[in-house]
Amino acid sequence: MHFHILGAGSLGLLWAGRLIQAGYPVSLIMRTHEAVEQWQAAGSMLTFEHQGTRQKYLMEATLGSHTEALDYLVVATKAHAVASALAPLVSRLRSDSAVIMLQNGLGSQQQARALCRSSRVLCASVTDGAWLREPGHVVWAGQGTTRIGDEAGGLCPPWLESLKQTTLDWVWEQDIGRVLWQKLAINCAINPFTALYDCLNGEIPARAGAELDALTHELQSLLQSQGYAEQAAELPDVISTVILKTAQNSSSMRQDVHAGRRTEIDYILGHACRAAEKARLEVPAMRHLHARLKTHLAMLGLPGD
Repeated sequence: MHFHILGAGSLGLLWAGRLIQAGYPVSLIMRTHEAVEQWQAAGSMLTFEHQGTRQKYLMEATLGSHTEALDYLVVATKAHAVASALAPLVSRLRSDSAVIMLQNGLGSQQQARALCRSSRVLCASVTDGAWLREPGHVVWAGQGTTRIGDEAGGLCPPWLESLKQTTLDWVWEQDIGRVLWQKLAINCAINPFTALYDCLNGEIPARAGAELDALTHELQSLLQSQGYAEQAAELPDVISTVILKTAQNSSSMRQDVHAGRRTEIDYILGHACRAAEKARLEVPAMRHLHARLKTHLAMLGLPGD
């Protein structure tokens, strides 16, 4: 099995390193000649750091314009970049190709399915912690579980069943929508507040106060409207647990703001607001937070979508 990784951020390089460690051939796909040249100038080496140990792996980087067929494509770009990054690669996918989506939020997965009609698109929810010490150097900071499923339904594919559990701690989810919607709700309750108040996850309850409680209640209603009553009922406890366990973490949205990058607000809080409107739910706390965050981003010179 030859894996191609689209996106050289922390999550893409984490998957690359773990797959290489397990003995699978892995290549990076980059979008510009400059990015490929920079990778090659650095020796085409991936530095994989875990628990203080660093290992280096040689990994080829190519442009998406290559004609080589793609067997297993791991899409690790930001949600807002999925459509533009994936479109040039569609001609390289076959009917037996697999596309694995690793994005936060919801919306990009559906865009991928619309583009890759001839291939199977799988969605993954990843709880591993990873960050880049510098370009090409990923730090695996915390081991988690990867939940994978197909929104269109169907059984676990044989290739995934053959993937060693020691490579990725993965679980097949027959109803991946349940997992993705619960993760969306958790992200809605954490990421926007950390970006707005510029705080760590553990500071959210003190900074957001009653606003967090009101938002959580509305997110429960949203989950119920999507048919996930069990996830709705347990959401307050789940959010509290995640905030506690990740108290010293800086959310991906806060990291994007600090780096001056476009955030994934439209695929997290924006998607939740649109879903609530479609379900005819009254969600004033959610809409107020969304508006405040868009204004905050605009003041920083960042897009609000």
